[in-house]
Amino acid sequence: PGGWSKLIPIGLFHAAGHASAIIALGAGAVSFAQIVKAGEPVFTCLLSYFVLGQTFTLPVYLSLLPIIGGVALASLKELSFTWRALIGAMMSNLAFACRAVYSKAQMQKPVGENLNAANLYGILTIIA
Repeated sequence: PGGWSKLIPIGLFHAAGHASAIIALGAGAVSFAQIVKAGEPVFTCLLSYFVLGQTFTLPVYLSLLPIIGGVALASLKELSFTWRALIGAMMSNLAFACRAVYSKAQMQKPVGENLNAANLYGILTIIA
């Protein structure tokens, strides 16, 4: 019973991430949406810092630079750019980053018996 209160918000972030990704894919080129979604690690690092106060090592931050540069360069050259696809992909990044950060914050203690990573992901997918 107590575990559901932790799992439902994570499942909602999961659902929002998928819904936003589908909007992005439907609003523009699939390649563009996937390129923008590649920036999710940047969102996760930023949210980890602002929400959890977690900092990472210099190599982790340096590894984000090629991601940022690649997404920016690929987006700059995109011929089928639409704002709807960009906003959908960015909302998907934000939702999945929120899922990751909220999961880390909430899952410090076990939620239930036999909930390894694969089982937990299955339950979150069902909730979503």
